[in-house]
Amino acid sequence: MMFPKGGWELDETMKQAASREASEEAGVHGHVESNLGKWMYKSNKYNIFYEGIMFPLNVTEGLSCLPEMEVRKRRWVSVAEAREGCQHDWMREALERLLARLRDQTSEA
Repeated sequence: MMFPKGGWELDETMKQAASREASEEAGVHGHVESNLGKWMYKSNKYNIFYEGIMFPLNVTEGLSCLPEMEVRKRRWVSVAEAREGCQHDWMREALERLLARLRDQTSEA
């Protein structure tokens, strides 16, 4: 399992970059919400560390054809399956922060 990630272009905000990456890598569109925090992750390709800022996306549309479908497969999973699939601590921590935020929003409603 992976979370869409990548850099942002000079003419876009970080939220716009997060939206673009989600579209390119997962074939989904939606509303980008406020960031969950910053984490350091290691690039497998270049063997160096990058700082990543995670943004949750409230998905409103799944595209039938994703731009990177030759190298990626989209699959919807439960929270339990997402936890199991997190390969790195930073992924689990981001997921837990999102779940805490959602619980807080539910209790406030």
